[in-house]
Amino acid sequence: MAYIKQNKMMEGTSGTIGNVTFSVKKDKTISGPRRGPSKKPPTEEQLAVQLNFERCSAYAQKAISDPATKLLYEKATTGGQTAFNAAFRDAARPPRILEIDTKQYKGLVGDVIVALVKDVVRVESVKVTILSAAGAELEQGDAVPDIGNYWKYVATAANASVLGSRIQITATDLPGNVTEAEFEI
Repeated sequence: MAYIKQNKMMEGTSGTIGNVTFSVKKDKTISGPRRGPSKKPPTEEQLAVQLNFERCSAYAQKAISDPATKLLYEKATTGGQTAFNAAFRDAARPPRILEIDTKQYKGLVGDVIVALVKDVVRVESVKVTILSAAGAELEQGDAVPDIGNYWKYVATAANASVLGSRIQITATDLPGNVTEAEFEI
């Protein structure tokens, strides 16, 4: 193992070149012999990461093979990314439920619940479930896209006791990732 000193071209380099592997530890660039494959079997966690990587890669390959879907992902690229990179990122990241707004919900039919849901490309569906304070399901249904990344749900059943009720939001994105969030009124 050798430390790289006063060599601006190699400073901060990591990776393997030929039979030499470079790494950075505590802001020092270190060179050493090429590292071979690990002799230890992978852990369950490592296997899970590998499986998820394969799933994301397979989704990205399938997504860019469809011209319409590829175009969606091309619009989501940043910097030097490709449509494949954006599709892979979308498969790796589930949608994010950033806000559940129940100010307009008073327990009456026609009252509105709004959710702010974001994803890499687009959110495919948002489902809303309203539960009573005791946990009984009062109603369930699909929200519809509203302005920007907002989704709107219009209540179809009356809720006599709004205080303590819970609103569950389930968001699904294009690759099929699902995120759930719950809000108590």
